[in-house]
Amino acid sequence: MMSRRWTAPAVALLSVAATVTTVAYASASPPDRPDRSDAREWQRVGTGMTGGVSGLAVIENGADSDDPVDLVMVRDSKNPGEPRVATVRYDYGDSAPVVRELPWLGSAEPRDLEAVDSVPGRPGHYVALTSGGTAFHFTLDRDAARVKGSSPVPGLAAGDNYESFALTRRHGRTIAVWATRGSSDGVPAKVRAAAYDPDSGVFGPATGPVDFLVPDPLPVDGQEVRHASDIKVHADGTLLLTAASDPNVNSGPFASAVYVAGKVTSNASGRIGLELRTRDRLTALASFDKSVDNRKIEAVACRRGSGTAVVGTDDEDQGGSLLPLRKLCPKPGS
Repeated sequence: MMSRRWTAPAVALLSVAATVTTVAYASASPPDRPDRSDAREWQRVGTGMTGGVSGLAVIENGADSDDPVDLVMVRDSKNPGEPRVATVRYDYGDSAPVVRELPWLGSAEPRDLEAVDSVPGRPGHYVALTSGGTAFHFTLDRDAARVKGSSPVPGLAAGDNYESFALTRRHGRTIAVWATRGSSDGVPAKVRAAAYDPDSGVFGPATGPVDFLVPDPLPVDGQEVRHASDIKVHADGTLLLTAASDPNVNSGPFASAVYVAGKVTSNASGRIGLELRTRDRLTALASFDKSVDNRKIEAVACRRGSGTAVVGTDDEDQGGSLLPLRKLCPKPGS
């Protein structure tokens, strides 16, 4: 049996809380990159290497329309004192996003947060995953992200590198879905799912890993393909997945795509399954190439009831930006 670890909060270890910083970011395209000529407009929510968006979730505030939406985003910072988590008031391009960088309280600062999702049915509760496979359960208030505990995802193996994590609620249980990112045609993403108890932080037994490969998302010669850069789960279990090409050079060029990847299933007896599409059955719902967009999408979130997704980028030297994508998420009755 794999051992589980649930780390109790350690607020006493932090003697000084970081100052909450609020910044309004104007819409901008990366320097020396062409602007979009169509209606899609990227809006910046961070600058430089510590300003990327590595994970994104909608704050459950009861709004179901395309009015401004509140989001929580995580950043993949690796050094002490760098930003880890922020909230964003996002107005779909009608005005500049308002970003509030928040201190991380209750544990040592995590290294390399790569994904985040809200805990279904528990407003103000979130789980973020590091690239090394540690899941942090935290609450969010106006002044800070406050850690309740942490636990490794089951099935960790040496060399695993995670970039995606999502939560859904089915048959009265919270279910987590996560994946390694993969790196090339020979190294697919490996997707798993398991029940997750937000009270204890314990994961149940995980499904066996399912290999997942995407068609190269508008590839650039020599680039590494990250077959899973983020995942979100629709109410019916459908998996929305992003992928990206990255040459491992901080200036890019980058390319990205968004897919319907398959489905997570669960029955009343507790059996969890993953049904993923093969590469030849995948069609990009949206794609972004190096010459026009030059974006590395690492985050996606769905606004409940609106049909609109918001994608976020970690463009390395160029920071992070958000973009709304219509008709990517299900609407009631659809």
